[in-house]
Amino acid sequence: MVLPRILLGALVAGGAAAATAQAPSPRDILIQNVTLISPERRRPLAHADVIIRSGRIFAVGRHLAPARGAERIDGRGRFLIPGLIDSHVHVSHSAALTDDEIDRHPDLWAAYRAQVPRAYLAFGFTTLVDLDMSDDARAWFESAPLHPRLRDCGRGVRVAGGYGAQHVVPARRTAANFPNLVYEPAEAKDWPPALPPQDYTPERAVTRAAAAGAVCLKVFVEPGFGIFHWPVPHAATLATLRRAATARGLVMMVHATGLDAWRASLDAHADVIAHGIWVWPGDPHRIEPPASVRQAIARAARSGVRVQPTLQVVAGERAMLDPHILDDSRLAFALPRNLIEFLRTDEARADARVLLNEYRSASSSAFEPLLEAAIARTHATFRLMLKDHVHLLFGSDTPAGDGIGNPPGLNGRLEIQDWAEAGASPAQILRAATLHNAAALGMAQDLGTITPGKRADLLLLDADPLLDVRAYDRIETIFLSGRPISRESLRPAD
Repeated sequence: MVLPRILLGALVAGGAAAATAQAPSPRDILIQNVTLISPERRRPLAHADVIIRSGRIFAVGRHLAPARGAERIDGRGRFLIPGLIDSHVHVSHSAALTDDEIDRHPDLWAAYRAQVPRAYLAFGFTTLVDLDMSDDARAWFESAPLHPRLRDCGRGVRVAGGYGAQHVVPARRTAANFPNLVYEPAEAKDWPPALPPQDYTPERAVTRAAAAGAVCLKVFVEPGFGIFHWPVPHAATLATLRRAATARGLVMMVHATGLDAWRASLDAHADVIAHGIWVWPGDPHRIEPPASVRQAIARAARSGVRVQPTLQVVAGERAMLDPHILDDSRLAFALPRNLIEFLRTDEARADARVLLNEYRSASSSAFEPLLEAAIARTHATFRLMLKDHVHLLFGSDTPAGDGIGNPPGLNGRLEIQDWAEAGASPAQILRAATLHNAAALGMAQDLGTITPGKRADLLLLDADPLLDVRAYDRIETIFLSGRPISRESLRPAD
């Protein structure tokens, strides 16, 4: 088993109705007398009317007259916002079962996968961006009768022997799941002899992503979370990837969690750094970011690079110590009941203890205080990003790590809470999860605001999300291409 993907180094250093909901409504929909909150507006528009036609926003105003036969939805006392965008997910990864449990319980795995697309919708995420997605994952996800809009980066770009490609054995990997490798001349010792280097140039890696329909290029620059020593793309390779991505119109997103990787990302002029920063040299119990980290964050702000802080990627690891998430009533939208019941069994608890023991054995000192220090670091650096006005994008990295702490959909809701607790205002969170994500990923012509001509991917809430992020627990209706979907209808079938 591969040790936890993100945290470890920091610590030691439905039904027929659903089937029709993807298509636009055959008649106009009028949402009447609603408070419209759209991030490009200075203030909400009270008593607004919104007409939806053929899956798009047709008109916004007051006292609008719809076409004959339009469906009317009473918006009194309710708030209408754009559908949320989570720009950092991994839809095919398990957020509940280990590999061994998947093998032992294929019925639970099937039930989990059936709920994943619905779970994201239930928490208001109408668009997702998968940062390391294989072709077979797309086929599975989009075969679901009801699912969010899905964009992706194709397979992430890695060097042989690096993070996510430590043991590359071509003969044993399917084409769909084989890493998108780039040959790194400075790391030739790790290159598989069976692969011709000329077929794995940076340009070829970008071409493979573009051919898969990607909107972005994900590049992994992870030297080992402060403990391992993995090869990474060097500066010249990153520069070539940057040029090739630009030529193809792809957004370059770089995985970086530590100081050195952040510096490499900034040197390469990445469009997006796909994590916050919580790994730096020195005492792993130290929470206060040193001057070098402060300087990197300030440089990110000056350069205009966008950052996905992904606070929940570390915070979710608390579930290994305290699985209170199983008592969270919102989990009923994320996971099927039989799977939640399984996670309470002795079998599942024993498997969780195995994972926890791997963490503890790899830690240089007591695990619990190291975990809390790592979580505190994510908040400390996030507050610096807010202070320096770094361009923030909302991404949850769902499922962020091993264990049960990052369920689909709910993990994004927990990320929202993390942002709020770390000092982000509700308005900042809404912009980051709508307009800013849409603009950064080239989707602003269709998504991100409630504007005539854009897709009618919307949320109707009975509480004001500009006053308190707990309003996201009170979503009533999700509109997907204008089709209203009751949140209650997205619960898993018993």
